[in-house]
Amino acid sequence: MKSHSIDIAGQRLSIRSTATESHMRRLADLVNGRIKALRAGAPSVPLPTVLALAAIQIADDLCELEDFVVRERREVAADVRRVATALDKGVAAVDRWVEAAAKPAKKD
Repeated sequence: MKSHSIDIAGQRLSIRSTATESHMRRLADLVNGRIKALRAGAPSVPLPTVLALAAIQIADDLCELEDFVVRERREVAADVRRVATALDKGVAAVDRWVEAAAKPAKKD
């Protein structure tokens, strides 16, 4: 683990993480962006409330993304089942063709 120093809402935090420095900066920028947007819309709201609201917004985004991933996985699974069914039908058709081709021709 590496120690990272980031600023959140003007407060320097030291965080130990396996994440890269650039990833930690990205996270800090995301949080600070939410805080800035919330403060712009309600400048008199106390900082702890702003921090809580930012956390709720980010958690909501995460939940929406998790729901999206679940839906996409279901769609992909359904697509895979459809393709597998089509392949099974194709293989069965080829098997029938091979069997028919292997039969000796009828003599009249």
